[in-house]
Amino acid sequence: MISLFLGVAAVEGNSVLGVRYMTIALSTGALLLLYCFKLLRDGKQVQAGAVFLWVTTFVISYAAWVGGGLLSISIVCFPVLLLFAGLFAEAFVFFSVGSFLVGVVVYLGMMDVLDTSFNPIEALVPAEARLGGFVSILLTSGFCGWTFGRDMRGAFKALNSEHQLVVESQAVIQELAYKDALTGLLNRAAAKEAYEIMLTNINFNEERIAFYFIDLDNFKVINDLFDHEAGDQLLITIANRLQRLTRQEDIACRLGGDEFVVFVRAKASFDFDGLAQRAMSAVAQPHYILGAEAEVTASIGIALVSEKGLSFDEVRKKSDMAMYKAKQSGKNKYHYYSESLHTEYMKSLNVLNGLKDALSEGFLDLYFQPQINLETNKIDSAEALLRWNRGNPYGFNPDDFIPVIESTELIHDIGAWVIQEACRACKKWHEQGHHISIAVNVSALQITRFNFYSIVEDALKESGLDANFLEIELTEHVLLTENMEVRSRLKALKDLGIKLAIDDFGTGYSNMNYLTRLRVDVLKLDKSFISEINVSKDSRVIVTAIIEMANVLGMQVIAEGVESIIQRNTLRELGCGLGQGFLWSKALPNLALLAFLDSSLKSGYLKVLDDYEQSNSVLN
Repeated sequence: MISLFLGVAAVEGNSVLGVRYMTIALSTGALLLLYCFKLLRDGKQVQAGAVFLWVTTFVISYAAWVGGGLLSISIVCFPVLLLFAGLFAEAFVFFSVGSFLVGVVVYLGMMDVLDTSFNPIEALVPAEARLGGFVSILLTSGFCGWTFGRDMRGAFKALNSEHQLVVESQAVIQELAYKDALTGLLNRAAAKEAYEIMLTNINFNEERIAFYFIDLDNFKVINDLFDHEAGDQLLITIANRLQRLTRQEDIACRLGGDEFVVFVRAKASFDFDGLAQRAMSAVAQPHYILGAEAEVTASIGIALVSEKGLSFDEVRKKSDMAMYKAKQSGKNKYHYYSESLHTEYMKSLNVLNGLKDALSEGFLDLYFQPQINLETNKIDSAEALLRWNRGNPYGFNPDDFIPVIESTELIHDIGAWVIQEACRACKKWHEQGHHISIAVNVSALQITRFNFYSIVEDALKESGLDANFLEIELTEHVLLTENMEVRSRLKALKDLGIKLAIDDFGTGYSNMNYLTRLRVDVLKLDKSFISEINVSKDSRVIVTAIIEMANVLGMQVIAEGVESIIQRNTLRELGCGLGQGFLWSKALPNLALLAFLDSSLKSGYLKVLDDYEQSNSVLN
């Protein structure tokens, strides 16, 4: 502003009382511009800009008028004013200032045409003054142009940087939207999109899509035994192993939790079984958590896609059904989807829903199978077995619903109920003079639950049963878990006085160390050995070795599945202490077991089941 005013001040004009008109105009303009500072101080930038432009416009227009019209050097300032207006003013101010300047130019032009100029430029402005004015205005215009250009370049550079940040952010957002945050594999949405693309491009006359649904076995046990950080590290490891198995064109994703999906596009002759076996082997490789080796396996369901109409969700459900069948078959296996499997899967859903209702409505029952002392032929204990006879419209038997219970969270509620009912029943037997023990099966999920000890302790307190009459039966898989938390819980149960038994001993990966370290009381011989004891030399050798080892370690041995007198006699000769099976009795409801106990107490000798059922109608 100072530079512009100095430029137009070079114009010579008339004076009043010795003061030039131009000086009066510049002073008046300067005073009006002071008002701009007040507006700026009040935060009114738009109004200040408008006042600045109009005051400057009027002063420079006046300078042009008194300085020779269109020949005045002040005319050079008009483009600068429009530049300011275009950059900083609102549209109304810009167009109004522009219109005013155009009007001034037209007016000055008409004055030249009519030769009515207020001050002839030749007489009033010497060449030296005009030169100084032009230089001042040019320097001012150049400075403004350079400043605006620098600001614009800076703005464009900042805008470009912001654009790059936006592009990078979009890439990160897209990656987060399509990648699993923990493992880096594709997530469900990305896998679905990749499947749809694969489905569009495939030629089903020659190719197939194999969809592998991979679920880790007993992953929740690891989370309960250690912590979620250890579980997350395991998931990352498994994801890396699966990714190494796949080709570049194959897709691996994590659906959520411990569920993974791998699907491949391959020729119909592709070794689909081989890929499943390699996946199971990769998962089963040793994994160390807090210095301890954790055994991890996976169950895999496979669905083959041979038509374009099968959506991602549909094929996922089919492979999920197949995976569930693999778990029911013993885990660490793979299974293919079939139409018959769908029917079986729906049956399992009906079983699960029915069990929930049966538990809430009180339709579940405990039956008890006697365990016989082979030397005295007296009942020494009984095993509690779950039955669902009431409120069971489909007639589901234990082989139908026990696997469903053990593979779902329902095991905790039903398992707690079984322990409570077993303790109550055993206490009633004692009250009627039958001081025998009760054995309860406990799954791996139960023993790793944080409140399992409290459930057992509360059941004993509520029923009044002495702890030494309760026997907890575990599988070898639970005991093989090298974890301090499991060992501490089992030790606490042992300190409470509870007996510890290993069910189906010899069928798993036996480790003799845990027998003494965990102070195991009872070994239960699996019925597969007993059924072959008199026909298979190998079975007899295994049974003999287990019995001798148990006797040396001070443990009892119970033979399951004894069905003939010759099996009983052989077991007794080998030194087996207890037997359990249809030779003596099937599993009985509580009242029938009490009658059985009363009968054996009176006779002092147990007959085989057929003779007993003929003479005791209470069993029917």
